[in-house]
Amino acid sequence: MPEQNITDSMDSTPRRFDVELFIVHPSLGPAEISRALGMEGHFTHRVGDKRKTPNGTLLPGVYSDTRWRHSIRHTVTEQWFASGVVGFVESLQPHKQFLTSLKGTGGSATVIIQFLGDGYLADEIPPTTLAKLGELGLSLGIECFIDPQS
Repeated sequence: MPEQNITDSMDSTPRRFDVELFIVHPSLGPAEISRALGMEGHFTHRVGDKRKTPNGTLLPGVYSDTRWRHSIRHTVTEQWFASGVVGFVESLQPHKQFLTSLKGTGGSATVIIQFLGDGYLADEIPPTTLAKLGELGLSLGIECFIDPQS
């Protein structure tokens, strides 16, 4: 592993990753979620709305649940990404009551680390942060793209 760290530290190619909060709920609306958390959903749809593609083309049927996703983009020049996750989980601490109540009302919430295909990233999420995820009732998800994403 030390050889990788030396190689990686000499390569200052920007690497992007997103840290996201993804909430699925059977009845809450996106505006209610945004208001409770004090942050906007970047990708949302409300239960009962007509389904549509990302470019707005209508599809048959309606959404069976609300989906709300808040995303923060990070760019690093080394392999390390954990500080972005640690900081994001810390920012969710004041919303513990809301986040832990989601499961009891039929919803779920996940912190997602999304690697965007820009190169090598590796790090360790500290046990204290993993414990905080559990205390907040959050799952941890990882999404990896092989090809770079725009």
